[in-house]
Amino acid sequence: MTGQPISFTAPTAPTPPAAPTVTLARAVDAVVQYDGRTLAFDLIALAALFFAVVCWHLTNPLLTFETQFGSAFRNVTLQPVMAIGLLVCAGALIAARRPIRHPVIGAAAIALGLVCVYMVLAIVLGVNLSGLALGVEPALFRERLTDATPRDGLGAALTLSAPLVWIAVAAIIILWQPWTRLSVYTRAARRQWAALLIGVLVLLLWEGAIALFQIQEFLLPRPSVIAAAFGEVYPRLVSAGWNTFQNAFWGFVVGCGAGIVTGMVAARFVGFSRALLPIAIGINAIPIIAIAPLMNNWFGALNPASKIGIVALLTFFPAMISTVRGLTSVDALSLELMHTYAARPLAIFRKLRLPSALPFIFSALKVCTTLSMIGAIVSEYFGGSTAGLGFRIRDDAGLFRYPEAWSAIFIAALYGILFYLVVSAVERTLMAWHVSFREP
Repeated sequence: MTGQPISFTAPTAPTPPAAPTVTLARAVDAVVQYDGRTLAFDLIALAALFFAVVCWHLTNPLLTFETQFGSAFRNVTLQPVMAIGLLVCAGALIAARRPIRHPVIGAAAIALGLVCVYMVLAIVLGVNLSGLALGVEPALFRERLTDATPRDGLGAALTLSAPLVWIAVAAIIILWQPWTRLSVYTRAARRQWAALLIGVLVLLLWEGAIALFQIQEFLLPRPSVIAAAFGEVYPRLVSAGWNTFQNAFWGFVVGCGAGIVTGMVAARFVGFSRALLPIAIGINAIPIIAIAPLMNNWFGALNPASKIGIVALLTFFPAMISTVRGLTSVDALSLELMHTYAARPLAIFRKLRLPSALPFIFSALKVCTTLSMIGAIVSEYFGGSTAGLGFRIRDDAGLFRYPEAWSAIFIAALYGILFYLVVSAVERTLMAWHVSFREP
Protein backbone atom coordinates (compact mmCIF):
# COMPACT_ATOMS: atom_id res chain seq x y z
CA MET A 1 0.00 0.00 0.00
CA THR A 2 1.28 3.41 -0.88
CA GLY A 3 0.57 6.67 0.77
CA GLN A 4 2.32 9.85 1.68
CA PRO A 5 3.10 10.41 5.36
CA ILE A 6 1.00 13.04 7.03
CA SER A 7 2.58 16.34 7.95
CA PHE A 8 0.55 19.24 9.25
CA THR A 9 1.81 22.76 8.67
CA ALA A 10 0.57 25.97 10.15
CA PRO A 11 -1.00 28.38 7.65
CA THR A 12 1.11 31.28 6.55
CA ALA A 13 -1.86 33.60 6.16
CA PRO A 14 -4.84 34.33 8.36
CA THR A 15 -7.22 32.62 5.91
CA PRO A 16 -9.09 29.95 7.91
CA PRO A 17 -9.08 26.35 6.67
CA ALA A 18 -12.19 25.22 4.85
CA ALA A 19 -12.92 22.08 6.84
CA PRO A 20 -13.39 22.17 10.64
CA THR A 21 -11.75 18.76 11.00
CA VAL A 22 -8.65 19.95 9.18
CA THR A 23 -8.60 22.94 11.50
CA LEU A 24 -8.70 20.62 14.50
CA ALA A 25 -5.89 18.47 13.15
CA ARG A 26 -3.73 21.53 12.56
CA ALA A 27 -4.72 22.92 15.92
CA VAL A 28 -3.30 19.98 17.82
CA ASP A 29 0.07 20.52 16.09
CA ALA A 30 0.99 22.87 18.90
CA VAL A 31 1.20 19.97 21.35
CA VAL A 32 4.63 18.73 20.23
CA GLN A 33 6.60 20.13 17.31
CA TYR A 34 9.75 18.71 15.75
CA ASP A 35 11.30 20.43 12.73
CA GLY A 36 8.01 20.98 10.89
CA ARG A 37 6.87 17.36 11.31
CA THR A 38 4.83 16.80 14.43
CA LEU A 39 3.47 14.07 16.64
CA ALA A 40 0.04 15.70 16.55
CA PHE A 41 -1.31 13.34 13.88
CA ASP A 42 -0.10 10.35 15.90
CA LEU A 43 -1.83 11.69 19.02
CA ILE A 44 -5.08 12.06 17.09
CA ALA A 45 -4.77 8.50 15.77
CA LEU A 46 -4.08 7.09 19.23
CA ALA A 47 -7.04 9.04 20.62
CA ALA A 48 -9.24 7.64 17.84
CA LEU A 49 -8.15 4.09 18.74
CA PHE A 50 -8.96 4.73 22.39
CA PHE A 51 -12.36 6.25 21.64
CA ALA A 52 -13.23 3.40 19.26
CA VAL A 53 -12.57 0.74 21.91
CA VAL A 54 -14.42 2.72 24.59
CA CYS A 55 -17.44 3.39 22.39
CA TRP A 56 -17.75 -0.27 21.46
CA HIS A 57 -17.93 -1.10 25.16
CA LEU A 58 -20.63 1.53 25.57
CA THR A 59 -22.89 0.13 22.85
CA ASN A 60 -23.84 -2.96 24.87
CA PRO A 61 -24.65 -3.26 28.61
CA LEU A 62 -22.89 -6.62 28.78
CA LEU A 63 -19.62 -4.78 28.17
CA THR A 64 -20.49 -1.60 30.09
CA PHE A 65 -21.52 -3.32 33.31
CA GLU A 66 -19.77 -6.70 33.26
CA THR A 67 -16.23 -5.83 32.13
CA GLN A 68 -13.74 -3.83 34.14
CA PHE A 69 -12.75 -1.55 31.28
CA GLY A 70 -16.34 -0.84 30.26
CA SER A 71 -17.42 -0.11 33.82
CA ALA A 72 -14.97 2.82 33.92
CA PHE A 73 -17.22 4.72 31.51
CA ARG A 74 -20.68 4.05 32.97
CA ASN A 75 -21.15 7.73 33.79
CA VAL A 76 -24.09 8.87 31.66
CA THR A 77 -22.63 12.33 31.04
CA LEU A 78 -19.23 10.92 30.05
CA GLN A 79 -20.58 8.53 27.41
CA PRO A 80 -21.68 11.19 24.85
CA VAL A 81 -18.29 12.86 25.24
CA MET A 82 -16.58 9.60 24.25
CA ALA A 83 -18.82 9.30 21.16
CA ILE A 84 -18.17 12.90 20.12
CA GLY A 85 -14.45 12.39 20.68
CA LEU A 86 -14.47 9.41 18.33
CA LEU A 87 -16.39 11.38 15.71
CA VAL A 88 -14.03 14.36 15.87
CA CYS A 89 -10.81 12.31 15.81
CA ALA A 90 -12.07 10.09 13.00
CA GLY A 91 -13.09 13.15 11.02
CA ALA A 92 -9.63 14.66 11.52
CA LEU A 93 -7.95 11.47 10.27
CA ILE A 94 -10.16 11.24 7.20
CA ALA A 95 -9.84 14.95 6.39
CA ALA A 96 -6.05 14.75 6.68
CA ARG A 97 -5.97 12.16 3.86
CA ARG A 98 -7.91 14.26 1.38
CA PRO A 99 -7.77 14.12 -1.55
CA ILE A 100 -8.04 10.33 -1.30
CA ARG A 101 -6.32 8.74 -4.29
CA HIS A 102 -5.74 5.18 -3.08
CA PRO A 103 -8.72 2.78 -3.01
CA VAL A 104 -7.56 1.12 0.23
CA ILE A 105 -7.44 4.46 2.02
CA GLY A 106 -10.84 5.36 0.57
CA ALA A 107 -12.31 2.06 1.80
CA ALA A 108 -10.80 2.62 5.24
CA ALA A 109 -12.29 6.13 5.41
CA ILE A 110 -15.74 4.86 4.44
CA ALA A 111 -15.56 1.96 6.89
CA LEU A 112 -14.47 4.21 9.75
CA GLY A 113 -17.21 6.69 8.95
CA LEU A 114 -19.89 3.96 9.02
CA VAL A 115 -18.61 2.58 12.32
CA CYS A 116 -18.69 6.09 13.81
CA VAL A 117 -22.30 6.53 12.68
CA TYR A 118 -23.23 3.18 14.26
CA MET A 119 -21.61 4.05 17.59
CA VAL A 120 -22.94 7.61 17.76
CA LEU A 121 -26.47 6.37 17.05
CA ALA A 122 -26.17 3.73 19.76
CA ILE A 123 -24.58 5.92 22.44
CA VAL A 124 -26.07 9.36 21.87
CA LEU A 125 -29.49 8.56 20.39
CA GLY A 126 -30.05 5.10 21.86
CA VAL A 127 -30.57 3.48 18.46
CA ASN A 128 -28.61 0.22 18.45
CA LEU A 129 -28.73 -1.06 14.88
CA SER A 130 -27.60 -4.58 15.76
CA GLY A 131 -30.37 -4.78 18.34
CA LEU A 132 -32.92 -3.55 15.83
CA ALA A 133 -31.77 -6.16 13.32
CA LEU A 134 -32.30 -8.92 15.90
CA GLY A 135 -35.54 -7.53 17.29
CA VAL A 136 -34.11 -6.73 20.74
CA GLU A 137 -36.03 -4.20 22.80
CA PRO A 138 -34.17 -0.84 22.47
CA ALA A 139 -34.74 -0.01 26.15
CA LEU A 140 -32.49 -2.94 27.17
CA PHE A 141 -29.46 -1.13 25.78
CA ARG A 142 -30.13 1.94 27.96
CA GLU A 143 -30.77 0.23 31.30
CA ARG A 144 -28.49 -1.14 33.97
CA LEU A 145 -28.13 -4.89 34.11
CA THR A 146 -30.11 -6.76 36.76
CA ASP A 147 -30.83 -10.40 37.49
CA ALA A 148 -34.11 -10.05 35.59
CA THR A 149 -32.48 -8.62 32.43
CA PRO A 150 -32.83 -10.98 29.43
CA ARG A 151 -29.25 -11.48 28.31
CA ASP A 152 -29.74 -13.70 25.29
CA GLY A 153 -30.75 -10.84 23.02
CA LEU A 154 -27.94 -8.62 24.32
CA GLY A 155 -25.44 -11.42 23.77
CA ALA A 156 -26.61 -11.97 20.19
CA ALA A 157 -26.38 -8.22 19.48
CA LEU A 158 -22.88 -8.17 20.96
CA THR A 159 -21.78 -11.05 18.74
CA LEU A 160 -23.20 -9.29 15.69
CA SER A 161 -21.46 -6.00 16.46
CA ALA A 162 -18.10 -7.49 17.56
CA PRO A 163 -16.43 -7.13 14.11
CA LEU A 164 -17.08 -3.38 14.17
CA VAL A 165 -14.36 -2.62 16.69
CA TRP A 166 -11.80 -4.56 14.63
CA ILE A 167 -12.93 -2.77 11.48
CA ALA A 168 -12.52 0.57 13.25
CA VAL A 169 -9.05 -0.31 14.55
CA ALA A 170 -7.89 -1.53 11.12
CA ALA A 171 -9.30 1.57 9.38
CA ILE A 172 -7.60 3.92 11.84
CA ILE A 173 -4.25 2.18 11.39
CA ILE A 174 -4.57 2.33 7.59
CA LEU A 175 -5.33 6.06 7.74
CA TRP A 176 -2.59 6.59 10.30
CA GLN A 177 0.17 4.59 8.56
CA PRO A 178 2.64 4.75 11.49
CA TRP A 179 5.23 2.80 9.50
CA THR A 180 5.70 5.88 7.31
CA ARG A 181 6.48 8.11 10.32
CA LEU A 182 9.45 6.33 11.85
CA SER A 183 11.71 9.33 11.24
CA VAL A 184 9.34 11.50 13.29
CA TYR A 185 9.49 9.07 16.19
CA THR A 186 13.27 8.90 15.96
CA ARG A 187 13.63 12.67 16.11
CA ALA A 188 11.15 12.84 18.99
CA ALA A 189 13.08 10.24 20.96
CA ARG A 190 16.40 12.04 20.30
CA ARG A 191 15.03 15.36 21.47
CA GLN A 192 13.33 14.00 24.56
CA TRP A 193 15.81 11.34 25.60
CA ALA A 194 16.92 13.35 28.63
CA ALA A 195 13.38 13.75 29.97
CA LEU A 196 12.62 10.08 29.33
CA LEU A 197 15.84 9.00 31.02
CA ILE A 198 15.20 11.18 34.08
CA GLY A 199 11.66 9.83 34.36
CA VAL A 200 12.86 6.24 34.29
CA LEU A 201 15.64 7.00 36.79
CA VAL A 202 13.20 8.65 39.20
CA LEU A 203 10.94 5.60 39.13
CA LEU A 204 13.88 3.23 39.63
CA LEU A 205 15.32 5.31 42.49
CA TRP A 206 11.87 5.53 44.07
CA GLU A 207 11.50 1.75 43.88
CA GLY A 208 15.01 1.08 45.13
CA ALA A 209 15.02 3.66 47.93
CA ILE A 210 11.96 2.10 49.56
CA ALA A 211 13.66 -1.31 49.64
CA LEU A 212 17.07 0.10 50.66
CA PHE A 213 15.85 2.31 53.52
CA GLN A 214 13.03 -0.05 54.45
CA ILE A 215 10.36 2.62 54.21
CA GLN A 216 6.99 1.33 55.30
CA GLU A 217 4.70 0.73 52.31
CA PHE A 218 1.72 2.31 54.05
CA LEU A 219 3.66 5.59 54.14
CA LEU A 220 5.14 5.62 50.64
CA PRO A 221 4.20 2.75 48.32
CA ARG A 222 6.45 1.62 45.52
CA PRO A 223 5.57 2.63 41.93
CA SER A 224 4.94 -1.02 41.08
CA VAL A 225 2.43 -1.26 43.93
CA ILE A 226 0.73 1.95 42.80
CA ALA A 227 0.52 0.61 39.24
CA ALA A 228 -1.02 -2.65 40.46
CA ALA A 229 -3.55 -0.76 42.57
CA PHE A 230 -4.36 1.54 39.68
CA GLY A 231 -5.16 -1.46 37.49
CA GLU A 232 -7.76 -2.55 40.02
CA VAL A 233 -9.42 0.74 41.00
CA TYR A 234 -9.26 2.85 37.83
CA PRO A 235 -12.91 2.18 36.82
CA ARG A 236 -14.29 4.07 39.82
CA LEU A 237 -11.55 6.71 39.59
CA VAL A 238 -12.36 7.57 35.97
CA SER A 239 -15.98 8.21 36.91
CA ALA A 240 -14.97 10.15 40.04
CA GLY A 241 -12.50 12.18 37.99
CA TRP A 242 -15.22 13.05 35.48
CA ASN A 243 -17.48 14.30 38.27
CA THR A 244 -14.67 16.51 39.56
CA PHE A 245 -13.77 17.66 36.06
CA GLN A 246 -17.32 18.84 35.39
CA ASN A 247 -17.15 21.18 38.40
CA ALA A 248 -13.71 22.31 37.26
CA PHE A 249 -14.90 22.92 33.71
CA TRP A 250 -17.97 24.95 34.60
CA GLY A 251 -16.03 26.94 37.17
CA PHE A 252 -13.39 27.56 34.49
CA VAL A 253 -16.06 28.79 32.07
CA VAL A 254 -17.70 31.08 34.62
CA GLY A 255 -14.48 32.40 36.15
CA CYS A 256 -12.51 32.92 32.97
CA GLY A 257 -15.52 34.26 31.08
CA ALA A 258 -16.28 36.81 33.79
CA GLY A 259 -12.57 37.63 34.10
CA ILE A 260 -12.18 38.31 30.39
CA VAL A 261 -15.31 40.51 30.27
CA THR A 262 -14.22 42.41 33.38
CA GLY A 263 -10.75 42.83 31.91
CA MET A 264 -12.20 44.33 28.75
CA VAL A 265 -14.17 46.85 30.80
CA ALA A 266 -11.16 47.64 32.98
CA ALA A 267 -8.96 48.17 29.92
CA ARG A 268 -11.55 50.56 28.44
CA PHE A 269 -11.86 52.68 31.60
CA VAL A 270 -8.41 53.44 32.99
CA GLY A 271 -9.64 54.72 36.36
CA PHE A 272 -11.64 51.57 36.95
CA SER A 273 -8.62 49.46 36.03
CA ARG A 274 -6.29 51.29 38.42
CA ALA A 275 -8.77 50.88 41.27
CA LEU A 276 -9.56 47.22 40.53
CA LEU A 277 -6.16 45.70 39.84
CA PRO A 278 -4.68 46.13 43.36
CA ILE A 279 -7.86 44.64 44.84
CA ALA A 280 -7.73 41.77 42.37
CA ILE A 281 -4.10 41.00 43.19
CA GLY A 282 -4.84 41.09 46.91
CA ILE A 283 -7.86 38.76 46.68
CA ASN A 284 -5.97 36.43 44.37
CA ALA A 285 -3.30 36.08 47.07
CA ILE A 286 -5.80 34.55 49.53
CA PRO A 287 -5.18 30.78 49.82
CA ILE A 288 -8.02 28.84 48.26
CA ILE A 289 -7.95 26.40 51.17
CA ALA A 290 -9.19 29.22 53.41
CA ILE A 291 -12.15 30.03 51.15
CA ALA A 292 -13.36 26.51 50.43
CA PRO A 293 -15.10 25.92 53.81
CA LEU A 294 -16.86 29.28 53.54
CA MET A 295 -18.14 28.51 50.06
CA ASN A 296 -19.47 25.16 51.23
CA ASN A 297 -21.35 26.89 54.06
CA TRP A 298 -22.77 29.58 51.79
CA PHE A 299 -24.00 27.38 48.95
CA GLY A 300 -24.28 24.02 50.71
CA ALA A 301 -21.69 21.28 50.76
CA LEU A 302 -23.75 19.03 48.47
CA ASN A 303 -24.50 21.81 45.99
CA PRO A 304 -22.18 21.78 42.93
CA ALA A 305 -22.41 25.59 42.96
CA SER A 306 -20.03 25.68 45.95
CA LYS A 307 -17.36 23.81 43.96
CA ILE A 308 -18.01 25.82 40.81
CA GLY A 309 -17.83 29.04 42.81
CA ILE A 310 -14.45 28.15 44.27
CA VAL A 311 -13.05 27.32 40.84
CA ALA A 312 -14.56 30.49 39.35
CA LEU A 313 -12.96 32.61 42.07
CA LEU A 314 -9.62 30.91 41.55
CA THR A 315 -9.63 31.44 37.77
CA PHE A 316 -11.30 34.87 37.62
CA PHE A 317 -8.34 37.05 38.55
CA PRO A 318 -5.64 35.47 36.35
CA ALA A 319 -7.97 35.80 33.36
CA MET A 320 -8.87 39.39 34.20
CA ILE A 321 -5.32 40.56 34.85
CA SER A 322 -4.00 38.94 31.67
CA THR A 323 -6.82 40.44 29.62
CA VAL A 324 -6.12 43.93 30.93
CA ARG A 325 -2.43 43.54 30.28
CA GLY A 326 -2.99 42.21 26.77
CA LEU A 327 -5.44 44.92 25.76
CA THR A 328 -3.19 47.69 27.06
CA SER A 329 0.05 46.29 25.61
CA VAL A 330 -0.72 47.32 22.07
CA ASP A 331 2.11 48.47 19.83
CA ALA A 332 2.11 52.27 19.90
CA LEU A 333 2.94 52.64 16.20
CA SER A 334 0.10 50.32 15.18
CA LEU A 335 -2.32 52.23 17.39
CA GLU A 336 -1.17 55.54 15.95
CA LEU A 337 -1.64 54.19 12.44
CA MET A 338 -5.22 53.15 13.24
CA HIS A 339 -5.94 56.62 14.59
CA THR A 340 -4.37 58.15 11.48
CA TYR A 341 -6.91 56.29 9.34
CA ALA A 342 -9.72 57.55 11.59
CA ALA A 343 -10.60 54.03 12.76
CA ARG A 344 -13.47 53.80 15.18
CA PRO A 345 -12.87 52.45 18.71
CA LEU A 346 -14.77 49.26 17.90
CA ALA A 347 -12.61 48.65 14.83
CA ILE A 348 -9.45 49.32 16.82
CA PHE A 349 -10.58 46.85 19.44
CA ARG A 350 -11.57 44.15 16.95
CA LYS A 351 -8.61 44.45 14.58
CA LEU A 352 -5.78 45.53 16.87
CA ARG A 353 -6.37 45.29 20.61
CA LEU A 354 -8.10 41.90 20.73
CA PRO A 355 -5.62 40.11 18.42
CA SER A 356 -2.76 41.60 20.44
CA ALA A 357 -4.39 40.41 23.67
CA LEU A 358 -5.08 36.83 22.56
CA PRO A 359 -1.60 35.51 23.49
CA PHE A 360 -2.00 36.95 26.99
CA ILE A 361 -5.55 35.60 27.33
CA PHE A 362 -4.66 32.09 26.21
CA SER A 363 -1.63 32.02 28.48
CA ALA A 364 -3.98 32.73 31.38
CA LEU A 365 -6.50 30.15 30.16
CA LYS A 366 -3.86 27.44 30.01
CA VAL A 367 -2.74 28.27 33.54
CA CYS A 368 -6.37 28.23 34.68
CA THR A 369 -6.89 24.69 33.38
CA THR A 370 -4.64 23.36 36.13
CA LEU A 371 -5.96 25.86 38.68
CA SER A 372 -9.51 24.72 38.00
CA MET A 373 -8.67 21.07 38.75
CA ILE A 374 -6.85 22.14 41.92
CA GLY A 375 -9.80 24.23 43.06
CA ALA A 376 -12.32 21.47 42.36
CA ILE A 377 -10.32 18.85 44.27
CA VAL A 378 -9.61 21.16 47.22
CA SER A 379 -13.29 22.09 47.47
CA GLU A 380 -14.21 18.41 47.73
CA TYR A 381 -11.82 17.97 50.64
CA PHE A 382 -14.12 20.03 52.87
CA GLY A 383 -17.31 18.05 52.35
CA GLY A 384 -19.84 17.48 49.64
CA SER A 385 -20.53 14.69 47.24
CA THR A 386 -18.70 11.42 47.73
CA ALA A 387 -18.45 10.91 43.96
CA GLY A 388 -15.47 13.21 43.33
CA LEU A 389 -11.71 12.73 43.36
CA GLY A 390 -11.17 15.02 46.34
CA PHE A 391 -13.28 12.80 48.56
CA ARG A 392 -11.58 9.67 47.19
CA ILE A 393 -8.11 11.01 47.95
CA ARG A 394 -9.10 12.16 51.44
CA ASP A 395 -10.89 8.91 52.22
CA ASP A 396 -8.13 6.64 50.91
CA ALA A 397 -5.38 8.64 52.63
CA GLY A 398 -7.33 8.67 55.91
CA LEU A 399 -7.61 4.87 55.80
CA PHE A 400 -3.91 4.47 54.86
CA ARG A 401 -4.80 3.20 51.39
CA TYR A 402 -1.97 5.16 49.86
CA PRO A 403 -1.69 3.21 46.58
CA GLU A 404 -5.32 4.03 45.87
CA ALA A 405 -4.75 7.67 46.85
CA TRP A 406 -1.78 7.92 44.48
CA SER A 407 -3.90 6.36 41.74
CA ALA A 408 -6.52 9.06 42.26
CA ILE A 409 -3.81 11.73 42.08
CA PHE A 410 -2.65 10.26 38.76
CA ILE A 411 -6.20 10.41 37.36
CA ALA A 412 -6.50 14.04 38.49
CA ALA A 413 -3.25 14.89 36.73
CA LEU A 414 -4.45 13.11 33.59
CA TYR A 415 -7.67 15.12 33.45
CA GLY A 416 -5.70 18.33 33.97
CA ILE A 417 -3.29 17.49 31.16
CA LEU A 418 -6.11 16.65 28.76
CA PHE A 419 -7.87 19.91 29.66
CA TYR A 420 -4.66 21.81 28.96
CA LEU A 421 -4.26 20.12 25.57
CA VAL A 422 -7.81 20.98 24.56
CA VAL A 423 -7.28 24.67 25.38
CA SER A 424 -3.98 24.56 23.49
CA ALA A 425 -5.81 23.16 20.46
CA VAL A 426 -8.37 25.96 20.62
CA GLU A 427 -5.53 28.47 20.89
CA ARG A 428 -3.91 27.04 17.77
CA THR A 429 -7.22 27.23 15.91
CA LEU A 430 -7.94 30.86 16.76
CA MET A 431 -4.33 32.05 16.46
CA ALA A 432 -3.11 30.17 13.40
CA TRP A 433 -2.10 33.54 11.95
CA HIS A 434 0.24 34.31 14.87
CA VAL A 435 3.97 34.25 14.21
CA SER A 436 4.59 31.76 17.04
CA PHE A 437 2.61 29.10 15.14
CA ARG A 438 4.26 29.56 11.76
CA GLU A 439 6.68 27.01 10.44
CA PRO A 440 10.33 28.12 10.54
